[in-house]
Amino acid sequence: MAWYKVEEIPCPKLDLGEGPHWDIKTQSLYFVNLFEATIHRLDYQKNKVYHASVEGCTWTSFIIPVKGRSNEFVVADGSRVVLISWDGVSDKAKIVKVIADLGDKENRINDGKADFKGRLFAGTLRAEHCGNPFEENSGKFYRYDAKKGEFVEQFDKVFISNGLAWNEKTKKFYYADTGAYSVQEFDFDEEGNLSNGKVLLDMSVTNKEPKDGPDGMTIDTDGNLYLAVFHGSKVLKISPSGEVLQEIKIPAKQVTSVAFGGPNLDELFVTTAKRPFVETQGPLAGATFKVTGLGVRGLPMADVEL
Repeated sequence: MAWYKVEEIPCPKLDLGEGPHWDIKTQSLYFVNLFEATIHRLDYQKNKVYHASVEGCTWTSFIIPVKGRSNEFVVADGSRVVLISWDGVSDKAKIVKVIADLGDKENRINDGKADFKGRLFAGTLRAEHCGNPFEENSGKFYRYDAKKGEFVEQFDKVFISNGLAWNEKTKKFYYADTGAYSVQEFDFDEEGNLSNGKVLLDMSVTNKEPKDGPDGMTIDTDGNLYLAVFHGSKVLKISPSGEVLQEIKIPAKQVTSVAFGGPNLDELFVTTAKRPFVETQGPLAGATFKVTGLGVRGLPMADVEL
């Protein structure tokens, strides 16, 4: 098994770090602090993180660059997806326009990502002020149709919509529902619509409390998944058949998401949460980490096409 090293990047501890996205064009890692409605950019060459609040946003669930547009990004805020403008340096970002709104006041958008064709996918969960998302599966999962300017529902009965990953070669899509404690595998068609869902990894059978929860996810060039484990202080490397191949230990309990980055796409960036969902938190709760030495490479992350 490859030797690896975990190191903290120079960023303040975040209440809920989420949505890491490696941008090849700028050699930057973008990520968010969900509950604080802030966005962040690690300038890889300078090893410096820039921060900005998004004016008019209550949450920032994810941030994805828009293809062909400099300094423009898609961000989720509650039940809406907005287009924002940010130069990557200043401490304020502005909403350019609302792209689409689910109009759902009781559920909010959580994790989102663009597939290899630039199509945006995102799912929802019960908004925290409306109930417990671990107890209510009122969320749904959507594909955004840019031509029609509307969300297309893929499936419902979602607890906490989280990790997304696609394998273009095998035509498989992988999806984590934290509240269902499972990772599912789907087929997808030419339009990106999903079918034939089945459980790839079941994490529900355990005596551990709180349970390890599947969270953010990415994929390497060999088709292996890398799954952030909330409450688990680790990232799991999982084969396409669902076998756990490796546990990558992270020095924070609440591991939220992962993304490959760096000049060679061989470094794994890991976000975590500081907000005390559990009573015992270590000093690195909410830190953002870089894992090197895994001996694998990730796939380029796609910008959103609007």
